Amino acid sequence: MSFFPLAAVHFDHGDIDTFFSNIAEAFTQRGFVVCGVVQTRGEAGGECHCADMDLTTFGSNRTFRISQPLGNGSRGCRLHPGALAECSAFLEQELEKGPDLLILNRFGRGESEGRGFRDLMIRALALDIPVLTAVRPAYVESWSEFGAGAAADLAMSLEAALHWFDAIHPDCASAA
Repeated sequence: MSFFPLAAVHFDHGDIDTFFSNIAEAFTQRGFVVCGVVQTRGEAGGECHCADMDLTTFGSNRTFRISQPLGNGSRGCRLHPGALAECSAFLEQELEKGPDLLILNRFGRGESEGRGFRDLMIRALALDIPVLTAVRPAYVESWSEFGAGAAADLAMSLEAALHWFDAIHPDCASAA
């Protein structure tokens, strides 16, 4: 099996954000610096009865509200592109500090269309910072195109993530 510094956990259901929080904690306990975000949702409410969506950063615990109210009866995407761009800019500054790993909550629609955190992933890889994300079945084809044969596909398990990281950083495996 080949190991690449770009990997995605394939998931169809389950709490990927709690999983990534646990991964970040495990890496932090091993002495590594983790940069990135997980998504959290508030309670449903407001005019559209939809839950607010936030991204919370690892380490600094900074929160970005990435949803926007569109009004009662709206059916459009509630993702706030400006807030996502602000979060991405913050994370790009964090990359300059040289973390050991970047975890991003999703490779989704935005990334598959060339937006979202796609440029941030490219920047991290250019800085030799491994990237771990998640992908749902609907975006696997776009993920494969983005990875261009140089991305690892992982099961949703702590052991798989640790094995992947140790394989791309054999000098760090002793920190386990």
